Amino acid sequence: MLSKINRKDCLDKYRVFPQRSYNDALDDEEYFYPKVFKSYILTLPSKSFKGHIKTLGIELLSLLKYLHEDSFIFLGDTGTPWLYQYNEYKPVLEASEYLTDNKVGKRFNGALITDTTDLIKFINHLAWLTRCNAALPYIHFIDPSQTILGNICKYGNLHLDTLNKQADTTLKKFMTRSLFEYGDDNSCNNQFGKTSAIYKRRTII
Repeated sequence: MLSKINRKDCLDKYRVFPQRSYNDALDDEEYFYPKVFKSYILTLPSKSFKGHIKTLGIELLSLLKYLHEDSFIFLGDTGTPWLYQYNEYKPVLEASEYLTDNKVGKRFNGALITDTTDLIKFINHLAWLTRCNAALPYIHFIDPSQTILGNICKYGNLHLDTLNKQADTTLKKFMTRSLFEYGDDNSCNNQFGKTSAIYKRRTII
Protein backbone atom coordinates (compact mmCIF):
# COMPACT_ATOMS: atom_id res chain seq x y z
CA MET A 1 0.00 0.00 0.00
CA LEU A 2 1.19 3.50 -0.90
CA SER A 3 0.12 6.40 1.31
CA LYS A 4 0.89 10.13 1.45
CA ILE A 5 1.99 12.66 4.08
CA ASN A 6 1.87 16.42 3.71
CA ARG A 7 5.40 17.80 3.30
CA LYS A 8 5.32 20.07 6.35
CA ASP A 9 3.82 17.36 8.55
CA CYS A 10 6.48 14.92 7.38
CA LEU A 11 9.36 17.30 8.11
CA ASP A 12 7.89 18.12 11.52
CA LYS A 13 7.73 14.43 12.41
CA TYR A 14 10.87 13.13 10.68
CA ARG A 15 13.55 15.76 11.19
CA VAL A 16 16.45 13.75 9.74
CA PHE A 17 15.35 14.21 6.13
CA PRO A 18 17.94 16.18 4.11
CA GLN A 19 16.69 19.49 2.74
CA ARG A 20 17.91 21.90 0.09
CA SER A 21 16.57 25.37 -0.71
CA TYR A 22 17.62 28.52 -2.52
CA ASN A 23 18.42 31.60 -0.45
CA ASP A 24 17.67 34.70 -2.51
CA ALA A 25 19.55 37.00 -0.14
CA LEU A 26 22.73 34.95 -0.41
CA ASP A 27 22.14 33.99 -4.04
CA ASP A 28 23.10 30.43 -3.17
CA GLU A 29 21.62 27.14 -2.05
CA GLU A 30 21.37 26.18 1.60
CA TYR A 31 21.65 22.57 2.69
CA PHE A 32 20.68 20.51 5.70
CA TYR A 33 21.99 16.97 6.15
CA PRO A 34 21.75 15.15 9.48
CA LYS A 35 24.77 13.95 11.40
CA VAL A 36 25.44 10.36 10.36
CA PHE A 37 27.33 7.53 12.01
CA LYS A 38 28.69 5.97 8.82
CA SER A 39 28.03 6.18 5.08
CA TYR A 40 28.03 3.40 2.48
CA ILE A 41 27.59 2.89 -1.25
CA LEU A 42 26.00 -0.49 -1.88
CA THR A 43 25.98 -2.12 -5.31
CA LEU A 44 24.52 -5.26 -6.88
CA PRO A 45 25.94 -7.64 -9.49
CA SER A 46 23.59 -7.12 -12.46
CA LYS A 47 23.53 -7.54 -16.22
CA SER A 48 20.79 -5.02 -17.01
CA PHE A 49 19.20 -2.03 -15.31
CA LYS A 50 15.79 -3.73 -15.39
CA GLY A 51 17.13 -6.79 -13.58
CA HIS A 52 19.19 -4.59 -11.30
CA ILE A 53 16.27 -2.59 -9.92
CA LYS A 54 14.16 -5.73 -9.49
CA THR A 55 16.89 -7.18 -7.25
CA LEU A 56 17.28 -3.81 -5.57
CA GLY A 57 13.62 -3.83 -4.57
CA ILE A 58 13.86 -7.38 -3.24
CA GLU A 59 16.95 -6.58 -1.20
CA LEU A 60 15.43 -3.39 0.22
CA LEU A 61 12.37 -5.38 1.26
CA SER A 62 14.69 -7.83 3.02
CA LEU A 63 16.43 -4.92 4.76
CA LEU A 64 13.09 -3.48 5.85
CA LYS A 65 12.10 -6.78 7.42
CA TYR A 66 15.53 -7.22 8.99
CA LEU A 67 15.08 -3.83 10.68
CA HIS A 68 11.73 -5.09 12.05
CA GLU A 69 9.97 -2.17 10.41
CA ASP A 70 6.84 -2.22 8.28
CA SER A 71 7.48 0.71 5.91
CA PHE A 72 9.94 3.17 4.40
CA ILE A 73 9.15 6.88 4.04
CA PHE A 74 10.35 8.67 0.87
CA LEU A 75 10.72 12.45 0.47
CA GLY A 76 12.49 14.76 -1.98
CA ASP A 77 15.11 17.18 -0.66
CA THR A 78 13.37 20.17 -2.32
CA GLY A 79 9.75 21.21 -2.73
CA THR A 80 9.66 20.03 -6.35
CA PRO A 81 6.59 17.83 -6.98
CA TRP A 82 7.01 14.14 -7.73
CA LEU A 83 5.39 14.55 -11.16
CA TYR A 84 7.16 17.80 -12.06
CA GLN A 85 8.89 16.37 -15.14
CA TYR A 86 7.17 14.61 -18.01
CA ASN A 87 9.15 11.95 -19.87
CA GLU A 88 7.60 9.88 -22.65
CA TYR A 89 10.14 7.03 -22.31
CA LYS A 90 7.95 3.98 -21.60
CA PRO A 91 9.30 2.85 -18.20
CA VAL A 92 9.33 6.45 -16.93
CA LEU A 93 5.83 7.06 -18.26
CA GLU A 94 4.68 3.89 -16.49
CA ALA A 95 6.27 5.16 -13.27
CA SER A 96 4.36 8.45 -13.56
CA GLU A 97 1.13 6.57 -14.26
CA TYR A 98 1.75 4.39 -11.20
CA LEU A 99 1.97 7.50 -9.01
CA THR A 100 -1.14 8.99 -10.62
CA ASP A 101 -3.03 5.73 -10.03
CA ASN A 102 -2.04 6.03 -6.36
CA LYS A 103 -3.59 9.51 -6.18
CA VAL A 104 -0.33 11.47 -6.36
CA GLY A 105 -1.35 14.75 -8.00
CA LYS A 106 0.81 16.98 -10.17
CA ARG A 107 1.44 19.41 -7.28
CA PHE A 108 2.11 16.86 -4.55
CA ASN A 109 5.59 17.27 -3.04
CA GLY A 110 5.09 15.49 0.26
CA ALA A 111 6.25 12.09 1.46
CA LEU A 112 5.22 8.70 0.15
CA ILE A 113 5.08 5.73 2.51
CA THR A 114 5.46 2.21 1.15
CA ASP A 115 4.76 -0.90 3.16
CA THR A 116 5.99 -4.45 2.55
CA THR A 117 3.25 -5.21 0.03
CA ASP A 118 4.19 -2.43 -2.39
CA LEU A 119 7.88 -1.71 -1.80
CA ILE A 120 9.32 -3.79 -4.66
CA LYS A 121 6.96 -2.24 -7.23
CA PHE A 122 7.58 1.26 -5.86
CA ILE A 123 11.37 0.87 -6.01
CA ASN A 124 11.11 -0.25 -9.63
CA HIS A 125 9.23 2.92 -10.59
CA LEU A 126 11.30 5.23 -8.38
CA ALA A 127 14.54 3.95 -9.92
CA TRP A 128 13.34 4.82 -13.44
CA LEU A 129 12.21 8.29 -12.36
CA THR A 130 15.55 8.91 -10.66
CA ARG A 131 17.53 7.59 -13.62
CA CYS A 132 15.79 9.51 -16.39
CA ASN A 133 14.20 12.63 -14.88
CA ALA A 134 17.11 14.88 -14.00
CA ALA A 135 14.86 17.74 -12.85
CA LEU A 136 13.64 15.78 -9.84
CA PRO A 137 15.13 16.35 -6.38
CA TYR A 138 17.15 13.71 -4.55
CA ILE A 139 14.59 11.30 -3.12
CA HIS A 140 15.69 10.09 0.31
CA PHE A 141 14.09 7.41 2.45
CA ILE A 142 14.13 6.56 6.15
CA ASP A 143 12.66 3.91 8.40
CA PRO A 144 9.99 5.08 10.89
CA SER A 145 12.48 4.81 13.78
CA GLN A 146 14.88 7.14 11.89
CA THR A 147 17.91 4.87 12.19
CA ILE A 148 18.92 4.73 8.52
CA LEU A 149 18.82 7.21 5.66
CA GLY A 150 19.19 6.25 2.02
CA ASN A 151 18.69 7.21 -1.60
CA ILE A 152 18.99 5.50 -4.96
CA CYS A 153 21.28 7.33 -7.37
CA LYS A 154 20.78 7.61 -11.14
CA TYR A 155 23.14 4.66 -11.62
CA GLY A 156 20.98 2.41 -9.45
CA ASN A 157 23.33 2.23 -6.46
CA LEU A 158 22.07 2.52 -2.91
CA HIS A 159 23.66 5.33 -0.89
CA LEU A 160 22.97 4.47 2.73
CA ASP A 161 23.77 6.25 6.00
CA THR A 162 23.45 4.69 9.42
CA LEU A 163 22.42 7.26 12.01
CA ASN A 164 23.68 5.51 15.14
CA LYS A 165 26.01 2.70 16.19
CA GLN A 166 23.24 0.16 16.74
CA ALA A 167 21.87 0.72 13.25
CA ASP A 168 25.37 0.31 11.83
CA THR A 169 25.81 -3.00 13.63
CA THR A 170 22.44 -4.19 12.34
CA LEU A 171 23.33 -3.19 8.77
CA LYS A 172 26.64 -5.06 8.90
CA LYS A 173 24.85 -8.20 10.07
CA PHE A 174 22.33 -7.81 7.27
CA MET A 175 25.12 -7.46 4.70
CA THR A 176 26.42 -10.95 5.52
CA ARG A 177 23.19 -12.44 4.18
CA SER A 178 22.44 -9.92 1.43
CA LEU A 179 23.26 -9.73 -2.28
CA PHE A 180 24.43 -6.15 -1.74
CA GLU A 181 28.16 -5.55 -2.11
CA TYR A 182 30.18 -2.69 -0.64
CA GLY A 183 31.13 -0.16 -3.29
CA ASP A 184 32.96 3.17 -3.39
CA ASP A 185 32.83 6.46 -5.30
CA ASN A 186 34.07 4.68 -8.43
CA SER A 187 31.03 2.39 -8.34
CA CYS A 188 28.73 5.15 -9.56
CA ASN A 189 29.03 4.91 -13.31
CA ASN A 190 26.83 3.94 -16.23
CA GLN A 191 27.52 0.22 -16.19
CA PHE A 192 24.46 -0.52 -18.34
CA GLY A 193 25.41 1.65 -21.31
CA LYS A 194 28.20 1.96 -23.86
CA THR A 195 28.82 5.63 -22.96
CA SER A 196 28.69 7.72 -19.80
CA ALA A 197 25.41 9.25 -20.96
CA ILE A 198 22.27 7.62 -19.57
CA TYR A 199 19.76 6.69 -22.27
CA LYS A 200 16.63 8.91 -22.19
CA ARG A 201 17.84 10.97 -19.23
CA ARG A 202 16.34 14.44 -19.61
CA THR A 203 15.94 17.66 -17.68
CA ILE A 204 13.72 20.73 -17.93
CA ILE A 205 15.38 23.85 -19.33
